[in-house]
Amino acid sequence: MRSVLSALSRRPALFLVLWCLGCGTGAAGTPNGYTRIIAAEGVTEYRLDNGLRVLLAPDDARVLTAVDMTYRVGSRNEHLGQSGLSHLLEHLVLKGTITQPDSADAFQRRGMSVKASTSADRTHYVATFVAAPDKLAWNLAWHADAMRHTGLTRADVDATLPNLFQELEARENTPERVLRQKMRGAAFHWHSYGNDPMGTRADLANVRIDHLQAYYREYYQPDNAVLTIAGRFDVDSTLAAIVATLGKVPRPSRNLPTEYGVEPLQDGSHSLTLRRVGGNPLVATMYHVPATPSRDHTLLLLAADMLATGGANRLQGELVGQGLAALISSMALGWRDYGLIEFRAALRPAMDTESVQHILNRTVESIRQYPFTPEELNLARRRWLESWNRTSTDPRALTEALSKASVHGDWRLIFLERDRVRDATLADVQRVAEQYLVRANRNQGRYIPTALPEPQSSSAPVNLEPELKRYDADVE
Repeated sequence: MRSVLSALSRRPALFLVLWCLGCGTGAAGTPNGYTRIIAAEGVTEYRLDNGLRVLLAPDDARVLTAVDMTYRVGSRNEHLGQSGLSHLLEHLVLKGTITQPDSADAFQRRGMSVKASTSADRTHYVATFVAAPDKLAWNLAWHADAMRHTGLTRADVDATLPNLFQELEARENTPERVLRQKMRGAAFHWHSYGNDPMGTRADLANVRIDHLQAYYREYYQPDNAVLTIAGRFDVDSTLAAIVATLGKVPRPSRNLPTEYGVEPLQDGSHSLTLRRVGGNPLVATMYHVPATPSRDHTLLLLAADMLATGGANRLQGELVGQGLAALISSMALGWRDYGLIEFRAALRPAMDTESVQHILNRTVESIRQYPFTPEELNLARRRWLESWNRTSTDPRALTEALSKASVHGDWRLIFLERDRVRDATLADVQRVAEQYLVRANRNQGRYIPTALPEPQSSSAPVNLEPELKRYDADVE
């Protein structure tokens, strides 16, 4: 395989040259600029002298290369008045830099498929392309440039906000997404996991540029990032290219702020109802569960799968089989510190949400009365492991999984979860279902479509001046 750096020397890109001229030399460190940390099942972790963590998962059997840059920052890090700051930065980074003002065009010309997303714990950018050393080296240099030279002026923000507002509007017009976010906000009273990663229109429209720049300088740093590369590439030349680009970004002198948000234990069920025009009725129930790294979280994934499928005394049989719902689904919302598991029923028009809510809750919370069977566990286990196998052979999916696991505690969590699923016993899964899927831990919600908008009282600021004029008096 050709050397990444020699390929670069034959096809120089102007922005790479300009960027490297401004890099300077880094602080003295290891001879190669990196340290090999640990390896497991074909994945090796390295640490650059500036603190950047690098995960490499080479696989010559693949045609594609996937490159994921993850920053450990999301809506959990946003404070009052900063809602959507991480999401805004995601868009600004993809928009371009001083030396590469049109990133979208640059990606397209190189045949790269690029996606980015912001969640509670992380913001990440992933590019997938047919394996080629020069494309990989260019993408690494782009990330180094974005880590230092993203445009953060008022003009940059004003040009980006219309796209964010379109996303917000699309979300507001999707009942499923609105109901899930409102239930999530109700489930977390104190922890910022209740915040919407997309942000609010008011905070985004009134963002202070100095706050945005400070946020970027604090979190978009090598010691707060994880670079993951999977698929076809040469390890030695890729490490050299990483050091030559991202290794030149200085280690920051700041200390990240300490996080101390703690969500108190829920002491009773919560309920909310959303009424809007459009869509079909929905019924959902969420339960607080342990964070993603917990073994109990993994076991609950199997329990949720079994509850959402199956026949009698399971949601598919009790609701869809009886003609009371059109579709059943379950979803795990797992983060670094906490988690939720959601069960949802999609109804057809005129179906009764109240009775479906009652049956959904009763079915989920009747595990002690109707325990899981070995056959159910084996089927759930097989479905989960088949999904895991597909992820492990897809470069893009693998970088996503490694990125998420690294933010939640350790990238080796993807292998630990697999082994937990393989080793799960019926008694283990039964135990966690009985412990967490209970009424006192329940957060339920319904979406009821209406024919017309329901009237709402105004919450506009009050202008007291007209009424206060009566107290005006001359002052001698």
